[in-house]
Amino acid sequence: MVVSGDLPPPPCAKDVKRRNKKIRMMRKKQLEELISTATRAAHVARDKGFHMVSPEALKCVEILRLMRSLSLSPRLIKETNAFCTLLFLSKNGNPKIRSESKAVVDHWRTILDNRSY
Repeated sequence: MVVSGDLPPPPCAKDVKRRNKKIRMMRKKQLEELISTATRAAHVARDKGFHMVSPEALKCVEILRLMRSLSLSPRLIKETNAFCTLLFLSKNGNPKIRSESKAVVDHWRTILDNRSY
């Protein structure tokens, strides 16, 4: 059997691990950015008034809906400390932010309870 010299060598296991770690870190940073943006928007909405529908409250609700639709690992949820932040948002005075953050907390609780680390 003739082996051609123009084929690239197979990737090393170390390169694959580094690449996966880099992707995981990127997700962690993105999740942290989403959480901080939602928290800032909730604070601005709180300053404007709890029962007033403001663009910041709607922005926070949209981010929370996006976070609920993401498929996250339990490890990522624990590493980013996102669960505590969402528990804080679930006590917000704005009813829309409060209900949506409670939905995300319930969804993430099922993820933490059902999946293994």
